[in-house]
Amino acid sequence: MVFLSKFKIRNMRENDIEIIYKNLHLDFVNKYFKNKRQQQKIYKNHNEWYKAHISSFDYSIYVFEDEENNFVAMTSYEILRDIAKVNIYLNKDFRNKGYSQEILFESINKFFNDNKNIKYLQAYILEENIASKKIFENLSFIYDKTEICNDGLEYLIYRQIV
Repeated sequence: MVFLSKFKIRNMRENDIEIIYKNLHLDFVNKYFKNKRQQQKIYKNHNEWYKAHISSFDYSIYVFEDEENNFVAMTSYEILRDIAKVNIYLNKDFRNKGYSQEILFESINKFFNDNKNIKYLQAYILEENIASKKIFENLSFIYDKTEICNDGLEYLIYRQIV
């Protein structure tokens, strides 16, 4: 599979925290948390989490931008010894345009170039998220098992062997 990405990929920086909040989290927070105090607490926790994880050896977080430097997507990798959990988050303005697979492919390549000791990736996908299952399967991820995670939700675990 070869993609010639139209997007730029780079490591996340502290000044991306606000952009990520506005593009990936704000709508969710406004929808499910009507109390302003709760919203402020979530915003504060968001900022603290990203500040801590940007410089952590246990995480790799990449940002994708278009030609005009608009935020397109973020991918993150939680490193657990020789395994990493991968996530992709696409800005809603760029959804349903076929970009996710290309972004994920480019991100995985960068991650493996930066982390030679990783043996495989895992993706945690909700059963109803058919689009994500298809994207990961197209990138050679295979269903491994089902697991109930800390959030109480049941996830399908997909694995990609290096």
